[in-house]
Amino acid sequence: MKTKLFFSVVFLFLFLQGFSRDRSAHLQVEFQGYYTYDFKLGNMSYRANEVLFIDNLRSGYYPIEIYQFNGRKSKLVYRGGINLAAESTTYAVFSRNDLKVVEVVPHQVVEVLPAILPMDNNAFYAFKSSVANEWFDSSRLELLEMTLGYHYFTSQQISILMDELSFDSSKLQFAKAAFLKTVDPENYFLVREKLWYSSSKSELTKYISQF
Repeated sequence: MKTKLFFSVVFLFLFLQGFSRDRSAHLQVEFQGYYTYDFKLGNMSYRANEVLFIDNLRSGYYPIEIYQFNGRKSKLVYRGGINLAAESTTYAVFSRNDLKVVEVVPHQVVEVLPAILPMDNNAFYAFKSSVANEWFDSSRLELLEMTLGYHYFTSQQISILMDELSFDSSKLQFAKAAFLKTVDPENYFLVREKLWYSSSKSELTKYISQF
């Protein structure tokens, strides 16, 4: 009898532990409209009008029904379902009587990023010569922007490359494109100084501020 009771307790403990660990899915729904909604997820019901956040859900598939309130009356405006991933938050938007998943974000992502190194000096000056050999500003800018897809640079290197462009508009376009491919953005004032017009400098500053 004691043995059976022991195994029953152990089984219940392991079951509850597994159940607890599985309640790792979260759901956030943004409602784009001016109505109040009754959001039914499986056998659960929630009242919402802007953003609804539900945590500690079990992962898997859930049927969904959404009712729209108009005064005291309500009507069914959506019926469907959603899959919730474990250890993740699922973001969805309800708009025009349609529910769409826009993003699924894992809760714990351990990512080891490789070291980001700028182009070495020998390669840089060889590249600078290639840019200088182009006849037109447009072709120089095209080569510069193409290379940004494959290499990182220092702010000093970008400022040197700015000298290869003849028009301030081209310089500004390149300065914007190169910002996120710079290993030392804190020194980007060196690039800003290469712009001729105060309006271009202000535009670059405004562009950078969004990051």
